[in-house]
Amino acid sequence: MKFHASNLEYWSEGQVETVFFGNEEKNLALLMSNVPYTADHYLEWNDQSNACINAVTAIELTGDTLHVQLAPNAAAQLGETEFKVDFESDEAVFEEVLRRLQHIFQDKLLVKRTALKKKAAPQQDYSKIKYLNLEGKNLVALPEHVAEMTALETVKLSFSPKADLTAAFTLLAQLPHVKYLTLRMEGGVLPESFGQLSQLETLEISGLTRPLIFPESMGQLKKLKSLLVMSDSDVTLPESFAALTSLEELNMRVNGWQLPSKFYQLSGLTRLDFTNCQLERAPEEMAQMAAVDTVIFCSPEQRDYAQILSVVARMPNVKVLEMSVNPIPAAIGLCRQIEEFVIWGGSDAENPLQLPEEFWGLTQLRILSVNFGFLDKIPDGIGRLKSLKELSFMETSFETLPDAIGALSNLELLNIKENPLLRSLPDGLSQLTQLKDMYLNDNPNLIELPSGMEQLTQLQSLRISNWETLKNVPEGWKEMLLANG
Repeated sequence: MKFHASNLEYWSEGQVETVFFGNEEKNLALLMSNVPYTADHYLEWNDQSNACINAVTAIELTGDTLHVQLAPNAAAQLGETEFKVDFESDEAVFEEVLRRLQHIFQDKLLVKRTALKKKAAPQQDYSKIKYLNLEGKNLVALPEHVAEMTALETVKLSFSPKADLTAAFTLLAQLPHVKYLTLRMEGGVLPESFGQLSQLETLEISGLTRPLIFPESMGQLKKLKSLLVMSDSDVTLPESFAALTSLEELNMRVNGWQLPSKFYQLSGLTRLDFTNCQLERAPEEMAQMAAVDTVIFCSPEQRDYAQILSVVARMPNVKVLEMSVNPIPAAIGLCRQIEEFVIWGGSDAENPLQLPEEFWGLTQLRILSVNFGFLDKIPDGIGRLKSLKELSFMETSFETLPDAIGALSNLELLNIKENPLLRSLPDGLSQLTQLKDMYLNDNPNLIELPSGMEQLTQLQSLRISNWETLKNVPEGWKEMLLANG
């Protein structure tokens, strides 16, 4: 395959160096990068379905021409035996491309330093470009030609601490179609010009090494649907954030943050994740958030859970509740509308997970998942959760299940993995005749199954890592166990 690369990009991210050659008009893209901490390289042709590890046997860079020879297995997968790519560059760009290719391919790369062709610079048409990736370049200012990219939809930027953010956001605001923006930056206060990005639908910010403060103008991003912030620092949202009624996804993976007082006005939000959020009590108006179907409390903040869960219980469409709280508050019994409950808690052996009696009144539960927790024992109350279809205990610690589990007549999936204390399973297990999937992997002290397990005739997927030494394994299971590894 021979083509002209009208788009040449290169960037660094962590231990990974990447070089990209593209031709948007012909919809061609060749991407090459190193595999960190190894001597391997990665090559991708057009999309990730055409990706190979160690695909290149020889690669030669001669002036502004790249010749890539593919290994037979890669050629068979990609349908090409080689790539010949010509591109335009000045000496500085050539050196950047060369440095990265040397890092990626090491001694496979042959360099012939012929003089770069002196070409009259053609008038570049930027008006059709929809995708701009300037990650890893630690920009102080945006290139001037970005203002000509009137079709631009997706922008990925990496700003240095000295960047003129006011000018950058003012320039981007002049482009009518920018919907997706990814920023890597150290932090600080975003300028008011940030609010001029009125067409923005998705915003992702990462790389923060110090607190980030959003401006009040953020409330002008009326079309914003998704916000992701990843940082070990704190983030401050303005009160105007509550005006983002189109927001559907809010993902704050940060050290600490706080929702504005009227966040209940975020009428489009479907998921409330309070992880590391400084929320002690929930506003009563939160019960009016009809679009929310998932609520998550996965952090050890001190909260008035009796009050908060009383509000969650009145949220009409909440079906999923996730918590890392121990003990589970008795107020959980108010949330009778939930259908899925995920527990992360009780990781301290001296403070095992405690489930209140009220928990067993959640008769609408269809999925229960208990993860990474010590439990003295599973109470008999579990047999009252008769709507359960999926029950999972992953990396937990208890010696047996109660015989009451046999009352879960609708159960279709049972997952008990990596439980070092599990020694036995109850006879009631054989009554779960609707089971389709059962996983009993990595339970080293489990030496036998209860009798009658051949009654589980609906099983379709079965995994038991030590099944060959386990007693009472039905003969009919062995073919399935072999097939599932």
